[in-house]
This record gives sequence, C-alpha cells and structure tokens, in this order.
Amino acid sequence: MRFVTLSLMGISYMAAQPAAPEPRHHTVYEDARVRILEVQLESQGPPTPHRHDTAFVWVSGSEIHFSRADALHAERDNEVIIELLQPQTGSHNVCGEILTGEYLHCHDPGPEWLGANLQMQFETEQTRFGILQIAPNAKLAVPPTDVPPLLIALEGTEAETVSRANGASAGSGSRRTLKAADVVHYPADQVTEIQNIGKTAARFLVVEFGGPGE
Repeated sequence: MRFVTLSLMGISYMAAQPAAPEPRHHTVYEDARVRILEVQLESQGPPTPHRHDTAFVWVSGSEIHFSRADALHAERDNEVIIELLQPQTGSHNVCGEILTGEYLHCHDPGPEWLGANLQMQFETEQTRFGILQIAPNAKLAVPPTDVPPLLIALEGTEAETVSRANGASAGSGSRRTLKAADVVHYPADQVTEIQNIGKTAARFLVVEFGGPGE
C-alpha cells in the first residue's frame, strides 16, 4: 500500500510540473502579465505539437488566433506567441472571428488611436488585441498613457522608433530600428513615434491591458 501511495504521489507531482522549455521558442519580452515568444524552427527539425501552460494568442502571417491553456499547438517558423500569464475571463471576438462560433462585438479603438489604422480583433476582461498598420513612409505618434500598450512588430515589418519624455523636444530621445518580433514598450511618461521605413505596410500586434471600457 505504501508503494502504491508513493507511486501515486510521484505521478501527481510529475503532472503538476510546468512544461519543459521548448527549444524552438525564443523569449523576446516578459513581465507579470505576458511572455512573448518568437518561434525559430531553422535547425530544430519539424515542429512537434505541444501544450502551453497558459492561455495564449499566436500570430502567423496575417492570422491571429487564441487558444486556451493545455491546447495542442504546432508552430510555424517566425510565429509570434503571447502567453497570458494571468487568468483571462470573458473572452470574445471584436470584429474578427478569433473564437470560432462566438459572436462579433465590434467597437472602435480608444481615442488615443484617433487617425491610426488599428483594427481590434479580440479581447478578454483583462486584455485587448488588435492589428495596427502603418503605411510606407508614414509616422504614428503613440501618446503617453497610464498603462502603456505593447506593440509587437510582425513579419515583414521594417520600422524605426523614437522615444522621448513627454514635453521634451522632438530632436531628443532614443532611436531604435525594429524588425519582426521586436517589442515596443515604453514608460507611461514617454511619447513614442514609429516610422515605417520599409516599402510595404508595417504591421504590429497591439496588446492593451485593463479590459474593455477602461
């Protein structure tokens, strides 16, 4: 009986362990809310379906998807995965069918995105996701907010950012060149300007925190 009990305890302990790190995943950003991964398959062989310990959003090409924790997933090369490290409730579509069979609840982005080509795709009560596009040679100023969003450059994007303190001169600030899977994250008191330096539309996954209506 003791052997059986210890064996069951061992099985239970093993089942409770988090999934082993996936060698194809490259962490590009992490905080208490999200872990952002870039998938690199080059020398790792064909993808093997595996499970994530949390709910996650993944973007491949022009498609955005949502999967709940423990769903099997086989990645594609250069895919971007956003693991949602906090529980997510009240998930539903926003103008794009991310959750199959769920209703479409369309609404515009917040006023801070006025004039931007941002289409909201999906939201929970904690997080919102949208696709932002910036035309070639165009610029977009992302104003300071209490809870700044994350902007994740998607495949094919060539862009540059300049971030400066709110109220500082336009010539000041730090400059950075962006490529696919780079994450734009800035303090709440800064203004960030993004310029598309490529020949096609620059595309970003926008991740906002705070839930709908806030």
